[in-house]
Amino acid sequence: MKNLLLIFLALALFSCSAKEENADTNMLENLSYTVDTVMVDAVEDFLNLSNGIRPYGLTEDKRQLWFFESAPRLVQVDLDQAKVLKKSAFEEEGPDGVGSYITDLEIGPQGELYLKSERTVGVFGQNAKTLQNLKFVPSGIDSSLAQNRHALFDKSVYDFGSGKIYSHPSFSEAGEYVLLILDPETQSATSLPVPKMKIVDDFSRTESVETKNGTTTSFYAVGSNITLLLGEVILSTPAMSGFYRLDIQTEKLEFIDIQHKNYPNSMDIAIIQNPSEASQMFEIQKKIWKQINYQELMWDDSRQLYFRVGMKTKMPEQPGPPAIEFFLFAYDRDFNVVGETKLEGENLSIWDGFFKDGKLWSYVNVDDELGFALIDFDF
Repeated sequence: MKNLLLIFLALALFSCSAKEENADTNMLENLSYTVDTVMVDAVEDFLNLSNGIRPYGLTEDKRQLWFFESAPRLVQVDLDQAKVLKKSAFEEEGPDGVGSYITDLEIGPQGELYLKSERTVGVFGQNAKTLQNLKFVPSGIDSSLAQNRHALFDKSVYDFGSGKIYSHPSFSEAGEYVLLILDPETQSATSLPVPKMKIVDDFSRTESVETKNGTTTSFYAVGSNITLLLGEVILSTPAMSGFYRLDIQTEKLEFIDIQHKNYPNSMDIAIIQNPSEASQMFEIQKKIWKQINYQELMWDDSRQLYFRVGMKTKMPEQPGPPAIEFFLFAYDRDFNVVGETKLEGENLSIWDGFFKDGKLWSYVNVDDELGFALIDFDF
């Protein structure tokens, strides 16, 4: 009996030791990477990349990327073959009009398109016909907010499974820090408090500034991001590492308090009170850019890990390109921090990124041709 107790005690001590060792492990500590560039064949046509590829959507199997170029035309790109499959013209005006500038695009399981613009919020078929108009005035919230179309839909995502829209209106529009669940079927809305998003307003401001040429509007801001990942809505901001997670099935909302060990977890900036000049506003914005700005989370199927890029941007004193530093953070399925590092190396660029086949794909424009930098991490 005594021997058994000693064995159990040893196992318990080993278990605790293993957990402590695992908690201190940084899987990205010795990370290295290589970068290859893949160019997309436009196939007897050219692509208008004046607005890049944002917004874009990925099919469920991540074999295709879709985006809109001007006119508006839907461009469908086969990522495996690195070529344009086809372009489809959509109407700008009329009953099936999508407007002149698409601000959001999501692809449904059957190839449906959730599109959002200054003109429309709805689901469309690939034949450019409206399948469902999602604009409505919901009950259950303040009437002025319910009728504020910009507040309801500007920063929102649509889940094809639940048929609901998840929205984060600004404090100036909502009068409180909330995440909204909009249900087109019941024409109603549910409001969930997200008080920690106040940090967005702590580092955002708009002022009318008098100059010798008249009144100009100047601002500094950090913004927020709302992302759909693995049946969850992630509400985040570049200003802090923590974020809100909403389980779509249970509609349970919680704050995930991410704590990195080697890098700041929130911005710490001394802000001028009551700035009166545009130059002062811009100096504050430069301070914001020099902090780590946390980007949206990405999911890597191959490793079963979340990844996230952080950016520091230093504006030059003289005209020229900014100096950008990139950081990489890794979390497990339960959002435990498992890795963090600065990405060393020159000419690294990560924009509009997503993981596919274990590599981070980042949009690049090479002489007005569509390409992707494929970043292969080794750790």
